[in-house]
Amino acid sequence: MKLTRLIGLMCVAAMATFVLVGPSTAMAETTALCSVEQDPCEEGNQITEISYEANDLVVLTTLMDYTCDSSFSAGVSELGEPQTLEVTAMTYTSCNQGCSRTVEELGTFKVTRTGEEVGEVFGSGFVVHVVCGSTINCTYTFDELTGTIQGASLTEDNGHITFQEAEFVKHSGFLCPTVAKLDALFVASEPVYVSS
Repeated sequence: MKLTRLIGLMCVAAMATFVLVGPSTAMAETTALCSVEQDPCEEGNQITEISYEANDLVVLTTLMDYTCDSSFSAGVSELGEPQTLEVTAMTYTSCNQGCSRTVEELGTFKVTRTGEEVGEVFGSGFVVHVVCGSTINCTYTFDELTGTIQGASLTEDNGHITFQEAEFVKHSGFLCPTVAKLDALFVASEPVYVSS
């Protein structure tokens, strides 16, 4: 009798844990970048290649702030949680303050849908060499560079990715700024919707 009662209590505890904690991440909703506004996104409308551009992104450092234009292109993975943007090209141009930014290694952006037409973006694996006159000669990495994504139905453009004071991590260099952060608005070249 005691064994039956113990097994019954264990089952009740397991069910309560499932209700309180929720389903496992394996059951989580997938993320899909879609070329049309539909949810879920049909296979024929799932985006496989994507491009974004940013004008006057701002790099904030403890020594100086400067602006650049930037763009990147990426291949988009199949549906996933998160969905991966494998960056194939990234450039920085028109930097002011005598600065230049050169991408030495490309990485990925992971996109996770968090609500209707919105999600989180995490950039990692990138290595960028920064030179500003004779003052700054440093290399930084994106180590979970955190931003947000909004689909075209929520924006007045084709949908965009926003970074606000997203922190770069120093990789190498001498007398580098102790803090380097990014403020940027990357706009998609064609309509992008954040779907499932």
